[in-house]
Amino acid sequence: MKLFAAFFLCLLAFSIQAQSFDEHIKKGEAFYQAKKYLESAQEYDLAFQSEIGTALHYYNAACSWALTGDTVHSIQYLKLSSNKGWHNLNHIKRDSDLSNLHSVKAWQKVLERVQANLDEYEKDFDKPLKRQLEQIYIRDQTLRQLYGEAENKFGRDSDEMHYFWQLVSEQDSLNELEVMKILDSRAWVGTDVVGGQANTTLWLVVQHAPLDIQEKYLPLLRESVLAGQSQGSHLALLEDRIRMRKGLPQTYGSQIIRDEKTGEQIVYEIQEPNT
Repeated sequence: MKLFAAFFLCLLAFSIQAQSFDEHIKKGEAFYQAKKYLESAQEYDLAFQSEIGTALHYYNAACSWALTGDTVHSIQYLKLSSNKGWHNLNHIKRDSDLSNLHSVKAWQKVLERVQANLDEYEKDFDKPLKRQLEQIYIRDQTLRQLYGEAENKFGRDSDEMHYFWQLVSEQDSLNELEVMKILDSRAWVGTDVVGGQANTTLWLVVQHAPLDIQEKYLPLLRESVLAGQSQGSHLALLEDRIRMRKGLPQTYGSQIIRDEKTGEQIVYEIQEPNT
């Protein structure tokens, strides 16, 4: 009986510890979103007292500490993140949260370690295909990133916005031709071949393509997701968009449309929303 009680107490303690870690991480994220960076950083510190974090956890903690002005703690967490395998070199270089670290002596050492992690991560990649897809990603996303600013400046129904969408449509057509050649010859190449962003490019271009192209390549995406080499969320989004375009209720609730009467954004009809 004593052994059972001791075992139960160990399980309980472990559960409380794990819960405490998760709670602190969630609070750290929430404080960051609220721009309460010191509180966020302190929550991450509390979390790591009870459990070892992931590369992403340590990276987020580094961002919060950097935004408080504490470059020492921030660099410490970036070192932990890189030791855990953080390899997103472009992100760390461009992240405005970390801009005050660029003049810190240890910053270059962190970048060197992240570069080494990236080299190891990509050692078996198809580098030319990866670069090709990442360039298509830029061409797909650049104008779309400027959409909100353009609409605020010119107005949604202005001649300027009609021209804006004409440019987007023309670029989309070029992207579609290039991506279709890849899909027809290589199928839906996964993250193990080209990495996350390049793999996402395939989905973005198909997601923005006409219905017939979406339906043609949906099975390839499904196969890639089942193989664990593409994101399930991409499959759900594409399936919802196809159903919406065919006048059918969507399954996952990912598609948003504009209410013609109010002009507000609303969720498109969902199939069996109460189940």
